[in-house]
Amino acid sequence: MFVINEKDQHEVKVFKGVTRHTLGCGKDVLMARFEYEEGSKVPPHKHSYEQVTTLLEGEQRIIIRSESETEEIIVRKGDTYVVPANFEHEQFTLKEAVTIDAWSLAP
Repeated sequence: MFVINEKDQHEVKVFKGVTRHTLGCGKDVLMARFEYEEGSKVPPHKHSYEQVTTLLEGEQRIIIRSESETEEIIVRKGDTYVVPANFEHEQFTLKEAVTIDAWSLAP
């Protein structure tokens, strides 16, 4: 399937105040739009693939941890950040936010 209509973009309540809309999933890439209510949190987690996130609206505090260091950043509308594979990360929404996220699922 080459076109995924909006009505076919599944909506999932991921965490309290966090909604994911799956925009598309190919063999090697997953893309999603997230909506975050102010004050919502994504708990610490990690995955075996890289993640790229662009903030379309709002403001978030992102914490990314490797084995040797922790980086805390504030991202705002227009900012993009990358989470390397197997790095623990978490999010705190400071102002209602919308993001587009892409994950490289290829091994």
